[in-house]
Amino acid sequence: MTKNTAAYKFHVSSRDIKTDSIGNMAKNGDIPANIFGLSKPSISVKCAKQLVQKQQEDLESGLLYVVLDTKEEIPVLLEEIQKHPVTKEPQHVTFKRVNLSEKIEADVPLEIIGTCEVKNANVLLVRDELPIEALPSNIPENITIDISVLTEIGQTLGVADLQFDRASIALKLSEEELGAPLVIVQEQKEEVVEETVAQDEDVENHPETPDSKTEDATSQEAPTSQAKE
Repeated sequence: MTKNTAAYKFHVSSRDIKTDSIGNMAKNGDIPANIFGLSKPSISVKCAKQLVQKQQEDLESGLLYVVLDTKEEIPVLLEEIQKHPVTKEPQHVTFKRVNLSEKIEADVPLEIIGTCEVKNANVLLVRDELPIEALPSNIPENITIDISVLTEIGQTLGVADLQFDRASIALKLSEEELGAPLVIVQEQKEEVVEETVAQDEDVENHPETPDSKTEDATSQEAPTSQAKE
């Protein structure tokens, strides 16, 4: 499990809706952003697109503080980064306010660590994320599961094999999900290739030419001409 020792701080600028149009912000290398939540008014801000691109990993790592022009620091979680469908460049960022003293639910990435030494096997990760509940400051960047302990095909890993702080983080899974495997070792199946070599060799050894076609046609017509005579 990876966890920030100090929350990341992301600096933004206030946005004037009348003058800071999408076009004007784009000329200055900025994109719009929004801060919402906790039954408080939404705040429209702007931030540097290049900064979002460079520090996306930090933005997605859990609790962070958005720092306003007024130096106010707002504890938030990244809700979404909207990206252009073609260029994949960020177009809008949404942050969600959090109360540091109240537990919240969040989806945390499940990450494989270690190496599986089982021969002729594939390791299947059944799910990419896990729902958890924790204080904002205890939300991890990810939860890990070590596949180096796997020794044979058909073996599985489950919730008991997860590596995270169970004292501060609770999994929000149903009883059925708690008993389901998260990692499965499957036999690597060989791809079936159609046998075409023999057919190709036959074509090469007995090529069909225009002359051979004529001979075949003549031999087939001969009996018919004799019958007429």
